[in-house]
Amino acid sequence: MNAMVKMGMNWSKRSAHQWLEQYGLWVRSAKIGTVSANPLANLIDKNDVTRIRSSKTSMACEISDIEGMQICQLLAKMHNDKREYLAERAWFLILKFENDWSDQSIANAHGCSRAKVRSEVDKGLAYLDGKIEVFSD
Repeated sequence: MNAMVKMGMNWSKRSAHQWLEQYGLWVRSAKIGTVSANPLANLIDKNDVTRIRSSKTSMACEISDIEGMQICQLLAKMHNDKREYLAERAWFLILKFENDWSDQSIANAHGCSRAKVRSEVDKGLAYLDGKIEVFSD
């Protein structure tokens, strides 16, 4: 995985937060076409009108398809980790950045506080920053 993740990426040009923001834009962009990279997100969007979207200013998607796929693989590896807390943090990152859920929406869906969501997202970002630092070497 390390060789594949390092290939074609300059990980040092962004923080984990910036990579995930760009990844979320990439997933939701028209670049992918009419078939979504996340069919579950499409179903949720169509059926759950009570969910609150996070409010973000419009940003341009500045990552390539290769970079988007590398970030996707990094999140998938984190989500499939044997450590339950790490998998939960990855899921919160996916909901927040890929699916554009607000902290309150994530908290409501998981029966926890917004503070816990923020804390888990921050810990997940710190974990990814550590991974990115290793890839940058």
